[in-house]
Amino acid sequence: MKAKNLILGLVVVLGLALALPGAVLATDTTEVTGNVVQGYNFIAPAGIGLGEMTLGQENRASSTGELSGNHPSGYTVKGEDTKEGDDRGYMVSGDDVLYNPLMLSDDGVTYTAAYWETTFLETTEPGTDAVPFYVSQYVLFDDPLGDYSITITFTVTENTP
Repeated sequence: MKAKNLILGLVVVLGLALALPGAVLATDTTEVTGNVVQGYNFIAPAGIGLGEMTLGQENRASSTGELSGNHPSGYTVKGEDTKEGDDRGYMVSGDDVLYNPLMLSDDGVTYTAAYWETTFLETTEPGTDAVPFYVSQYVLFDDPLGDYSITITFTVTENTP
């Protein structure tokens, strides 16, 4: 009889433990870890179409890229025409080269020839920043007819403290 009462008591206690809301049956822990690493995301400015360039004047257009990064000293974004040869910095159409170099700018006011490295953005802290990109092409009346293009290569570097 004692064994029967003991078993009955255990069943009642177990039933109450399971039936009572909030009853803790066990505890354990799990550690979640992660590592934030230094990094950035760069989206180059979209391609620019100058369309039908007007003779005897500056033909200008602009585009904007974006740089996001967490380097404590920020980043520098530069760009230039990196092709080799005498036509470096110039728009070309087959064997034809425009007489004047393509000009690059970060503000639409001060321009530098595309054969020189141009700084488009320099930051001093982590964040997300727009990368402004302006171009200007002066076309002469005696420049050969054609569809001209040039490729600008952008580089991103981390700034040193």
